[in-house]
Amino acid sequence: MAPNSDRLHLIDALRAIALFGVITFNFTAMVMAFAGGEIMSRATSVDMGFATFDLVLIQGKARACFALLFGLGFGILMERAAAKGQGFTAFYLRRMLVLLGIGLLNLAFLFWGDILILYAVLGMGMLLFRNASDRALLWMGFALILVPPLVSGAIEGVTGVPIPNFAGLSPAAVDTVMYDTAPIYRGDDYWAYVAQNLRYYLDHYRTETGYVAMYDTSVLGLFMLGFWVARQRIAADVAAWRPVLIKLVWWCLPIGLVLSVIHATRRMGIPFEGWGYAGVTAAYAGLAIAAIGYIALFCLLIGGSGRWLQKPLAPMGRMALTGYLASNAIGSFVWYGWGLGLLGKWSMTAVNLLALAVFVGLCVFSALWLSIFRFGPAEWVWRSLTYGSLQPLLRTEKTRV
Repeated sequence: MAPNSDRLHLIDALRAIALFGVITFNFTAMVMAFAGGEIMSRATSVDMGFATFDLVLIQGKARACFALLFGLGFGILMERAAAKGQGFTAFYLRRMLVLLGIGLLNLAFLFWGDILILYAVLGMGMLLFRNASDRALLWMGFALILVPPLVSGAIEGVTGVPIPNFAGLSPAAVDTVMYDTAPIYRGDDYWAYVAQNLRYYLDHYRTETGYVAMYDTSVLGLFMLGFWVARQRIAADVAAWRPVLIKLVWWCLPIGLVLSVIHATRRMGIPFEGWGYAGVTAAYAGLAIAAIGYIALFCLLIGGSGRWLQKPLAPMGRMALTGYLASNAIGSFVWYGWGLGLLGKWSMTAVNLLALAVFVGLCVFSALWLSIFRFGPAEWVWRSLTYGSLQPLLRTEKTRV
């Protein structure tokens, strides 16, 4: 059965909500990586409230939600190809290769914290599991989310020292790597900015080896869980899955958020040693667990009494790639020296309010754009390059779906 419009509207709305979290996280990361001490030194109680909101409710969870929805999208594309009797593997490989190229451009010219490159690479890897059983997807998905943090934490507890990174840096030294490059991001040399973005992406596999390994495997695990969700057609019949979704909310959200708070103590600068440090590492699993709870919660809300929210949110979800790239461009231009150079000059409250304003603006823009065009600008480029020909863009044109 082909995906129905109700299911797609719900998924688009969920994607928009996840994008709000990603925009908020990216904006705070853009400033805190290079001016965190400066900003927090003059923080008010309201600023501290926003910082806590970001750290506990957004950081790590928004990207995890996005990853789960990406896996769900993989399943829907497979389902759509099967319904049309079309081949899937070659098409999806082209789609991921184009996304990889877009990610490289985003990394170099817009934002050092790109996620598209990883999504493209792991997305191609998902083809290896396209015929896996539902049971296997669940087991592998949860294993990839839970095992790396638990094993890393256990090793740290037994050895009494943090997992070493390939660069041989201490945890304290790793924390200053980004901060030490602040002059480049404050400066007005755009090409130095581009070079540093690329350098950071390559170097962070050496300097943050353990964290990157946990993050990458978690993303793949969430892809698999999203694929499983697509197979079960949960978004197509939220009412039938309501008991399961309620259980996920009641279990995953509290457990995930408590673990997230424990893991966040590392970013708060609270010192731990031995098994305490190990527990903080193991608690990383809480980010993905909380994300599962978030998705279940918003499925219940937007698929139920809050169905009216689908109309204002769905267009942004359909243009998520455009929104992601546009927000990166806006944030980088506002904060860094090649643009307005406001890095360190805005409070956490102002940063969060800007993220909200950008999201609302993108929602309005998406609705207006899609009233005329079939795809967002970035989505149209992605689709055209995937098919190897310019795709019809205006709604009045005869199109190939």
